[in-house]
Amino acid sequence: MKVLSLQQPWASLIAAGIKDVENRTWKPKEIPSRILIHASKKCSIRTVGNEPIEWVQEIMNEQMMGNIPDFPDMPSNAIIGYFSIDRIDKKIDHSIWASGEDDSEDLYYWHVKDCYLFDEPIKEVKGKLWLWDYELDENNLPPAHKVELQSYDVKGDDFIMPVNEATWKALGENQNYMFDLGVSSSEVLCQEGSYELKPCKNIVFTCNGKSRKFKLTDETEPRVTLDEKNEPAKYFSLLNPDGAECFLAYFAWGKEIK
Repeated sequence: MKVLSLQQPWASLIAAGIKDVENRTWKPKEIPSRILIHASKKCSIRTVGNEPIEWVQEIMNEQMMGNIPDFPDMPSNAIIGYFSIDRIDKKIDHSIWASGEDDSEDLYYWHVKDCYLFDEPIKEVKGKLWLWDYELDENNLPPAHKVELQSYDVKGDDFIMPVNEATWKALGENQNYMFDLGVSSSEVLCQEGSYELKPCKNIVFTCNGKSRKFKLTDETEPRVTLDEKNEPAKYFSLLNPDGAECFLAYFAWGKEIK
C-alpha cells in the first residue's frame, strides 16, 4: 500500500477525521484508493510559536476533549491508520486546516475522507518522502475504527464540555478555561446574531460516561475588550483571506453542584 508520512500532531488529526485537508506542493500521478498514515519521528509542535493561533488552540481543544492524544502520548515512527482522497484542488474555500502561509500556484489541497485509526499502531516504521510503499494487504488491514469525535454543546442552562482523563482528574472548584472559537463554534455557544454567550448557569464536564457540574461565575464572558460600538472585539483569522472573525470565550466556575 502507499504511505504518506506526516509530522505529529497532523498525523493524529487526519486519522481522527478532524483535519480535512492536507497541504502539499505536489500531487500523486495516480490517486490510490487508500493511503496509510505514517506518523514520523519529528513533531512540528516544537515550533508551535510559529503556527497560526487557530491551529494551536484548535489542537489544544481537541486534546482536552479527548479526540486526539496529548503530545507525549502521540505515536511516532508508526503507521497509525489510513484515509482516502476525495479530490485534489489548486484552490480552496476557507478551511482552518488550509495553509495560509504559501500562496504559491504550486500548492495542492488534498481533501481527505474515510479516515480510520488503527486499534494498535504498526510501530518501528521509518518514514520516507513523497508517497512510498509498505507491504500491507489493503483487503486485510489491521483492526481500525472511526474516532467518535466529542464536541461541546449547550443544553438548557448547561454548557456541556467533554474532557479527557487527565483534565477530568485535575477538575476542581474555582477554575477557568479559555476557548478560541471560530464563527461555526459561535453558532453553538452564542445567542443568535451576536457574540454574546448563551445565558448558561452551569458547566458540565463529561468523561467516559461520568459527569460533574459546576456553577458558572459572572466572569464567564467573551474574553475580549469592547470596541467603539461596545461590542466584543474579535481578531481576524490568519488563515482566511476574507478575514473571517474569531473570538475568545472565557468560562469560569465556582462551587460543584452535587
